[in-house]
Amino acid sequence: MRMSDPLRHISFDLDGTLINSFAIMQQAWEASTEKLRINCGFAEYRRYVGLPFPRILELLGLSNFEMELNELYFSHTRRLYDQIDQIDGAADLLHWCRTQGFGTSIITSKPRANSELIIARMGFEVDALVCGDDLTRGKPDPMAARIVCEKAGTTPGEMLYVGDMIFDFQFALNAGMRFVMLAPDDAAPLPRNLLNQVERVDTLGAIRDMVG
Repeated sequence: MRMSDPLRHISFDLDGTLINSFAIMQQAWEASTEKLRINCGFAEYRRYVGLPFPRILELLGLSNFEMELNELYFSHTRRLYDQIDQIDGAADLLHWCRTQGFGTSIITSKPRANSELIIARMGFEVDALVCGDDLTRGKPDPMAARIVCEKAGTTPGEMLYVGDMIFDFQFALNAGMRFVMLAPDDAAPLPRNLLNQVERVDTLGAIRDMVG
């Protein structure tokens, strides 16, 4: 975090950063693809989590099934939302950010209907929420960051984005934000040919130590 502007706002990805949702995502993906007789395992889908859903399907060669998969997959995850848990320290960190005067937001590729259900259940309180269906251009395009800046009255240079995927890093880089990757047990390996230095933490609690 070497940018010269003071840090005023901390923004978070949702899946894999604030919530443990991959087991639910796997159930929904496997049920949806089985119903449509599509041969594409969850491991392939997970490689692209964080990108807009239509872009993931494009990369998987499944764009012809976009309408059906969108309905089946997200309706399935909505039914299972009460099985999702927060990642250790998520609610505490969001509360701490607010008590310290930092603005907070969540930027996710999830649909708003799903995101609001989960956030309400977890008790997360943030100043802004930007979801996949709020955007015409999703991550790693910086459009979502500009929306947060408008809502929160901040600038990208005053923001830190916390995520768990390479696409989150690309998004932060494109927007001009600082970035920290949540990578417990050295998860989410980065490409070997990546030249950029990426700060990584094992726990959300380490974010508090870093910015406090």
